Amino acid sequence: MDRSTQRIQAGVAVLSASSLVRSVCVELEGGKVIGWEAVPERSLSEEERATVLTPGLINAHAHLDLGALRGAVSGSGGFLAWVAALVAAREELGENPPGRDRLMAGVRASAHEALRTGTTSVLDIDSMGLTTGALSAGAPRVFTHREVLDGSPQGRSPRTESALQTARAAIERGRGLSPHATHTVGAALLKDLGALTRSHAESNDGQRVPLAIHWAETPEETQWLLRGEGPFAGWLGPSSGRTGTERLAAAGLLRGALLIHGNDPQPGEPERLAEADGTLVHCPGCHLYFGRPRFPLERYESAGVRLALGTDSWASNESLDMRREMRLARETLGLDAAATWRMATENGALSVPDQAVTGRIEEGSAADLVAFEWPRTEASADLGAIEASALDRLTRSSLKIRQVWVGGEPSAPDRGVR
Repeated sequence: MDRSTQRIQAGVAVLSASSLVRSVCVELEGGKVIGWEAVPERSLSEEERATVLTPGLINAHAHLDLGALRGAVSGSGGFLAWVAALVAAREELGENPPGRDRLMAGVRASAHEALRTGTTSVLDIDSMGLTTGALSAGAPRVFTHREVLDGSPQGRSPRTESALQTARAAIERGRGLSPHATHTVGAALLKDLGALTRSHAESNDGQRVPLAIHWAETPEETQWLLRGEGPFAGWLGPSSGRTGTERLAAAGLLRGALLIHGNDPQPGEPERLAEADGTLVHCPGCHLYFGRPRFPLERYESAGVRLALGTDSWASNESLDMRREMRLARETLGLDAAATWRMATENGALSVPDQAVTGRIEEGSAADLVAFEWPRTEASADLGAIEASALDRLTRSSLKIRQVWVGGEPSAPDRGVR
């Protein structure tokens, strides 16, 4: 590995949501940040002066393997119709080589789109076991959670045993797990997954298996969980009468988990999630895609739940651009710039298995960086003015991207990305 020191100068650097500095040089070595220092403004080139350097964005929820189905399924008919159409479209691709090739190409296209728009780390749900093998050099960091489900049977079924076998193999390969959702995984499978993850932690000095789980996404899901009624009843059969967080807690799968969507939490569930040190991922673009009611932000803020941002998939969002997710979060939820930036960086980083990925620019952090291009007409002004407005502009508009680095390696697939 080349241990030579790289130096990146910028008019303003966003070290974190609460710390911005101007006229700065950030030093990288061995794929990590080794420090930063202030430099005289006169030492900056015109291009450097017009650069806002930030940590890479972190997409806390994506399905890269659905990239092949971009535009194939409409959300206008509602979520249940979308699910049925998605399953049919994916089955139509089949397991033969042409179908697999298209799925793997979709993974690569999704990863490329994430990287070109400033995302350097993705927390991915891998439903078919294709993601890791499909990724090519120059991709963002992708941390996979192997999806498992058995359709929530009352007891064990062949699907239960198959899912458990898949989970064991994923853990052995160092992957995370995604028990798909709290209504699609049966009690027996949840219990066995809990036992698997506890055994892993006991054998690995307390190291947890990363968990990502869809939760409380729709009222129909809650209707089935609590009463065994509604459109899911015909698919899933009788229910346990327990909330999603109760089911996860009983299986030992709630603590530290990454829960996704959370559009329909029941009384006490946000508090339970906060007590379990979990993270909730909101996907504003997906929310808009399905025309859902306003996300219950205040309930989570009141409970002290940590929130992150994700895009979901290209089959349920028009874009995989985290800049758009930040803008939508501010427009639809009234969030301030610092809170939004933290959701797109630092909060998501807490669910990344690699401790060097912090969502900040600091000594020892991964050298995952983005150079945003400030309009030249404004960059000639006082750098203090740029510093004062940087977070607001970064979270409200899609500033052009000049350069992206992952582990200190530069990647600029599309110069001046809008």
